[in-house]
Amino acid sequence: MNRLPHVLSAFAGIVLFSFALPGSAVTAATSMTTVTSVGLSPPMNVNSLLPVVNNDSSANAQIISLMFRPLLWIGTNLKINWQQSIAKNINVSPDRRQFTIHLKNWYWSDGRPVTAEDTLACLKLIREYGSRYPNAGMGGIPDIIVHAKVINPLTLQITLKRSVNPDWFELNGLSQLFPVPAWRWKRYSIDTLFKLQDNPDMVSVVDGPYKLQHFTLGRGISFIRNPHYSGKPATLEHLHFKMYTSDSTAFWALRTGTIQAGMIPHYLYAARGMVKDLKTCVSNGGYGFNYVTLNFTNPRVAFFRNVKVRQALALAINQTQIIQIAFHGLGVPSFNPVPTNPDTYLSPEMKKLVANPALAYNPSTAKRLLTEADWEPGPDGIRMHDGQRLQFTMMVPDTSQTLIAVAEMLKADWQAIGVDMRLRVVPFNLELAKLHPHGKWDASMIVWSYDPDYYPSGDGLFNTGGGGNYGDYSNPMMDKMIYDTTEKNGARFLDRYENYAYSQQPVIFLPYPEYVVKYAQNVTHAQLMEGVYSVDCTPQSLH
Repeated sequence: MNRLPHVLSAFAGIVLFSFALPGSAVTAATSMTTVTSVGLSPPMNVNSLLPVVNNDSSANAQIISLMFRPLLWIGTNLKINWQQSIAKNINVSPDRRQFTIHLKNWYWSDGRPVTAEDTLACLKLIREYGSRYPNAGMGGIPDIIVHAKVINPLTLQITLKRSVNPDWFELNGLSQLFPVPAWRWKRYSIDTLFKLQDNPDMVSVVDGPYKLQHFTLGRGISFIRNPHYSGKPATLEHLHFKMYTSDSTAFWALRTGTIQAGMIPHYLYAARGMVKDLKTCVSNGGYGFNYVTLNFTNPRVAFFRNVKVRQALALAINQTQIIQIAFHGLGVPSFNPVPTNPDTYLSPEMKKLVANPALAYNPSTAKRLLTEADWEPGPDGIRMHDGQRLQFTMMVPDTSQTLIAVAEMLKADWQAIGVDMRLRVVPFNLELAKLHPHGKWDASMIVWSYDPDYYPSGDGLFNTGGGGNYGDYSNPMMDKMIYDTTEKNGARFLDRYENYAYSQQPVIFLPYPEYVVKYAQNVTHAQLMEGVYSVDCTPQSLH
């Protein structure tokens, strides 16, 4: 997310940012201006205010969460935060098919109670939106639900088609449900709601900590504290977001005091001294992983189907060097689809690799694997097989200079083992448009964020036909292991899946960045955290 000016015209007379003289007291902030996605990604525009019908970008998700609270609030430790959840508790039947959800006494900003009927209305919207719903299939939603009924105004009962792992269904399925003001929206069709998703009139009644005050598409969005919020009152009276779409623009706005919180892009790390007087915390970058997705359906790069080629590509990557050079030491190794930080669901084997990443870096073994796969060095050092060069083109989104730097380092690492990778920097939207099975692309760099699929089971990512399985990877053993994580209780099933993913490399896993977040002296850490989304940010000193 990103920040704004000394004095915002919409809040005439309210001081948003103040400099303290030596020895003087710092007046606590009552307002903060920022940008979207601070500590998570480059800032983005907001183009939707409504749950369900939005495109699920991190910027939209952040803004919506300020106005509408989900049934289950998942903390940055990847556990349910019951204090911030609208649900009070959940009872699970012995056969793990029936979930009875009890709601707290919660209220809309107009004084009406939030009810189980409002939650059921969200599920109905998801069903009506169908395949357009960006999280369709995650946590089994909505097709795994065979029946949902309101028991009483504060109790909703959901019955599933099969027994499930409760952690998986709660963290990945039920976390998608937001009570919506059904009595106001029931007169609109799902297509009409889609058309009205950026209309401020649609969010005049909310149940979150903030109410919308002003929204200008492409310019900015302002919030005021919701005095009728049923949870802990917001720490800020006003919260404003500038719609910058460049992390360098946001950095200079931070430098001049136009915004009170922002992050230092990795490529501007040398300029950190310009904001040395601001407070510092280091973000874990959100719960996700970076990777190179491979197109298994493109005959031009059929060599990706050979596991030895994929293993060689992984073993050739010097993740420690990438972290030190491209991330300026701010990052963590990552060798499988279960994120490293926090390591809540990381297997013991993967924790050992993270602690000693040199174990996963072995160019000599990578060369041997390529030789075993019948790829021999050619005259220029690039490996050949039956007259074909071991060559492919990788798309890199233009949204981050850091990703481009990582791609250049990958190119060098792979060339050292006889692989010719060509870079193609493309607009992010073009990359997304091309990423589908049976397309003509070869490989592409992707950042995956687990939100709302907080339980990293892999469903939708690497199972056959999964919506996020861009390269159409298919492996019956992987399918079984992923299914087991969704059905069976116990960490051992998730451990088996992530260890198998490391051995098979359905994609090529990359290190994950952390980010330096800077914020004004009069902004508390608690206030900062209301202006960021889906990240943990640990206060630190920075030199």
